[in-house]
Amino acid sequence: MGIQNGYNTNPDSMYLEQISASAETIGSVYYVDVNAGSDSNDGKSWQTANKTLAVAIAASNTDIAAGSTGWASRNKIYYKGDNNEAAAETLITLPNKCDVIGVGSYDHRPTSFMIGNHVIGAGAYMGCHFYNMGFISPAAGGVIMTVPTTTSGLSFINCEFDGRSSTAATIGILATAVEQLTIKGCRFIGKFSTATIQLGAGSTRALLIEDNTIDSGAIGIDVSATLTTADCMGFIKNNTINAVTIVINDASGKLMIAGNRAKTSADGVLATTLVFGTAMACDNIITHSAGTSVYPVLVAIPT
Repeated sequence: MGIQNGYNTNPDSMYLEQISASAETIGSVYYVDVNAGSDSNDGKSWQTANKTLAVAIAASNTDIAAGSTGWASRNKIYYKGDNNEAAAETLITLPNKCDVIGVGSYDHRPTSFMIGNHVIGAGAYMGCHFYNMGFISPAAGGVIMTVPTTTSGLSFINCEFDGRSSTAATIGILATAVEQLTIKGCRFIGKFSTATIQLGAGSTRALLIEDNTIDSGAIGIDVSATLTTADCMGFIKNNTINAVTIVINDASGKLMIAGNRAKTSADGVLATTLVFGTAMACDNIITHSAGTSVYPVLVAIPT
């Protein structure tokens, strides 16, 4: 990858450019330092950083909603954290119109991490983007991130989900009817026992799952049969997947599945290797116990 037609096609550079561009957006900035911060601080500098992300989220949401100057703004929260499980913070809300950006490092890990089972509660959360953030399942496993139907415009970009807990995590991201969900350039580590990414029933229009590295002890990406994408297409494309069972299970038949490269331990029978329709797919290469296959099968264009 490099420069093509005047555009930078290097993914890491593009992610950094997105964060840099966001940093120029008008809005307020908040800081979280898990080790040195205090929730009695105002959170507006590293010297006066908050200790928990929840407090910074509350302050950012108040700021966005305070008046007309905040309505079209986009805030930022910088998060520096290496908390252990005893001090883990579990998210139950998200910031609206805000970029949460991981900085610093956690031991050998290249960025900050949060440990826990994050279950986002009811609320109309809009436009939260996580950049360069890490999420780890607790010792008991479970779902790392659960997102409900009231959320829209949620993005995970260049993030890491680590399910290698004492009991393997069941799911990395469980999202139900989240419109305009983006999961891009992320790394999923560990043998998730149900599925690495699971999409529930309901409207998931404008979905994009792209350029991720996905490991799974079961299904790679699992899609509900009753998922819908009214008035626009959803895409699962250019992912690299290592699964034990089905690589991509799109029971809905509503998503475009293209350019994925995958390996499964399944026996090479179509139904146990992948589940998605040929009419909504192209250029997928799957290695299984019987060899390597292109799906859908290449055929000549009729003349």
